[in-house]
Amino acid sequence: MKIHCPVCRHTNLLNDDDISGFLFSFQCENCQNLLSVKIQVHALNVVKTGRQQTQPSDRKNQVAAFIYENKDKLNLPVLPVLATKIRRIRNNASGTLNDVVDLVRSDQIIATKILRLANSALYGGLVEITDLKMAIMRLGLTVTETLVTALENKRLYTSDHAVLLDFLEKMWRHSLGVAVTSQNIAEQVKYPQVEEVFTAGLLHDFGYILCLQALQQGEGFNVDFNRFTEEEFFNLCFEEHTKLGAWYLSEAGLPPKLTNVVAFHEEIPSEESDNSALHIVALANLLCKKVGIGAKHEPEIRLEVTESAQFLNLNEVQLANLEVHCEDLTQKLAEMLQ
Repeated sequence: MKIHCPVCRHTNLLNDDDISGFLFSFQCENCQNLLSVKIQVHALNVVKTGRQQTQPSDRKNQVAAFIYENKDKLNLPVLPVLATKIRRIRNNASGTLNDVVDLVRSDQIIATKILRLANSALYGGLVEITDLKMAIMRLGLTVTETLVTALENKRLYTSDHAVLLDFLEKMWRHSLGVAVTSQNIAEQVKYPQVEEVFTAGLLHDFGYILCLQALQQGEGFNVDFNRFTEEEFFNLCFEEHTKLGAWYLSEAGLPPKLTNVVAFHEEIPSEESDNSALHIVALANLLCKKVGIGAKHEPEIRLEVTESAQFLNLNEVQLANLEVHCEDLTQKLAEMLQ
């Protein structure tokens, strides 16, 4: 049995011999906290759908199987492309500032928001700029690429079901918070690929978007979104969302360095234990859950005893400062990206 410690998020593996009954206690092997576990057995209601009979315990696998089997039929989200093109120009010796300006100008909505961001107090906009090229020069190409990535990513969080929009807004804010926090952690620990972990932070929960699309488009699921709670969604999709997200992004041609972060950010396997980018995003994800950026709020998490914080050599004071700074920065950036 796998039991995740709510304090340090370590995965404890228990043998059947370690489980003494429906209510028992054991010590987390990582943080040494005493954990109480209560095993609950729920009766299964059989739901008939046509000729098939399905049980709630199978539904998680059904959502994943539906996505794998209907990838080409589903109206799945289109990944950000503008930021990728900007990155290629930046990495090309013959690429110019004018090339980046032309690319950003090709999307009028993003161009307008880049102008607004360049004139904001967050980016030192003391003198108003009305020219896009001057705005990009003020921001710099790195920040411009980061902001374009965030703006494109927001477009993934939409739905024809009005009742889902508030939930999608929370999910988007969480992805933005993880990206911003990953960037700040990377700078603090002097990890050189800052843009890489920012993008990984934005896409780390991409699997949830796939699950939500499947539930909306799959006729056999018959989900009443007026009654479907956030807790039900996470219970249904949590176990599969990392694998689904990594699979889809890999199919789309994203590099293994990024898809591995998406695949393992919830539970880091031993073979990835020295992956700095993965530890950065995993820690950022926990920090955002701890302070309540997004749909989940888990204040009981102790970041300083997590494996990622220990790997990155971040102490309690540094983590507390990151909590305050990143929560504030995410709020300000989210408001400007609307």
